[in-house]
Amino acid sequence: MKINGSSGVDPITAYSAQQKKDKVEIQNKQNGAVRSDTLQISTEARQMQHYKVKLAELPAVREELVASLKQKILDGTYKPDQDKIAAALLEERRLDKTV
Repeated sequence: MKINGSSGVDPITAYSAQQKKDKVEIQNKQNGAVRSDTLQISTEARQMQHYKVKLAELPAVREELVASLKQKILDGTYKPDQDKIAAALLEERRLDKTV
């Protein structure tokens, strides 16, 4: 059987390329050059992380506000602003449609 040429990589070329690469790495080590990965974080990502930390610091329930409202309800002095509640409901509905 006769084989005409090869479709693979020439082993001599591959070996010499690896030798050159090894030589460069050895020179870099001798010269003190160190390859390292770098990471750059965008300004927006830094701000997002900052706000995430601040949000985690906030309490889940505003205890003082809840206690104050409970006391007003018990005293009979709690008078919610109906116009403000209606406006907030409409705004929330508008935002739901947007999303």
